[in-house]
Amino acid sequence: MSGFLKEKNKPCTVAAIIAAAGQSSRMNNENKQFADILGRPVLAYSLEAFENSPSVDEIYVVSRENDILFVSDIIKSFNITKAVSIVPGGQTRSQSVKKGLEAAGDCSLIAIHDGARPCILPEHIELTIAAAAQCGAAALGCPVTDTLKKVNDDLTIAGTIERNGLWQIQTPQVFKSEIIRKAYEQALHDATDDCALVESMGVKVRMVRGTASNIKITHKDDICTARGIIAYREENGA
Repeated sequence: MSGFLKEKNKPCTVAAIIAAAGQSSRMNNENKQFADILGRPVLAYSLEAFENSPSVDEIYVVSRENDILFVSDIIKSFNITKAVSIVPGGQTRSQSVKKGLEAAGDCSLIAIHDGARPCILPEHIELTIAAAAQCGAAALGCPVTDTLKKVNDDLTIAGTIERNGLWQIQTPQVFKSEIIRKAYEQALHDATDDCALVESMGVKVRMVRGTASNIKITHKDDICTARGIIAYREENGA
């Protein structure tokens, strides 16, 4: 379903692809994109953050085909005026993002974001876009703070991993259009992380420091965490 939401009446500088076609297998197949957080679906928060990011010109949502009408209702209900189209996703995240890239057409930069990261802030989107505009590829993340252990198959600890220099990668991940398109054209395997495909071409990716609050909804407990983060922000004007 392409071009039925917003008229493409000017050149696009930054297009955002919101990946929302996951199977939610770790949530007993309950679609995490539509889980309720303080009266709003998870996906609405992600969309609103990009709607409120000044640098973003267009938004493309990739969803499961059966969910397209639900996504359309969210876009209309929350006045996501930058939304251009809702694209049926593929069997894997990589396949879904590739379909989003095909729909996005000509643009200078492409930001790829997990629809299940509702706590993303517009200012962090802007910082990542600015870094990508400067160096070609950038990703939001934050340094690892927990102690990391390597664990054997029998669940015994095999050793401690030095966490110095380790970062937890998040989204958005932003790339110059020609870089991310080439990465997907040359990809020999699926990836859960777009940076990995870009790195495989020898392109350096700039890390942009975000916060640990930019969580991804993976398990049901994550919804409670997201509710707490968003409630705190609303109560404190953050």
